[in-house]
Amino acid sequence: MPISIVNLTQNVVTSADNIVTGTGIFDDMMTTVNAHLAAQFNLGRITGTDYATVYLTAIQATVQQAVAFTIGAQKGNAEESLLLQKEVTEFAQTDQSTKVAPSSTSITGRQAALAAEQAKGFKWNADQKYLKTLLDAWSVNISTAGVAATGVIAINATGTGNINTQIENAEPTG
Repeated sequence: MPISIVNLTQNVVTSADNIVTGTGIFDDMMTTVNAHLAAQFNLGRITGTDYATVYLTAIQATVQQAVAFTIGAQKGNAEESLLLQKEVTEFAQTDQSTKVAPSSTSITGRQAALAAEQAKGFKWNADQKYLKTLLDAWSVNISTAGVAATGVIAINATGTGNINTQIENAEPTG
């Protein structure tokens, strides 16, 4: 949102003794600057043409600071709006209205389920490759020896870790 003069100075009034007041950010800052300048002038620390130089420099610096403050206040509001929107977006992704774990039907919950299924798929693929290696070895064994039973337990027809158990274990689950 662009800043306007209304952000800096509003309801400016000049009193009978030439005191300027207002309700904008610049006005509030200048009230303080003027009070400090008046105190330094009354103490004799700023005199003559030095007063004009100091006053001009103070006005320039105060305008810069008033603009910077106004922009900072608008950036603060923008940041707060962004954080509120991010909260809404994250609640939508988790399908929750409070700060708890995502539901299984939410975007995040479905991503987690997909990752779990992909992990199962990778394991199943590895099991299938291992099984293929065993079956290829069994096939070579049969074609060369003419007998299925060998000293390799995994290729034996029966026993712990036999070919039938390997086939059952390589089937996909879930």
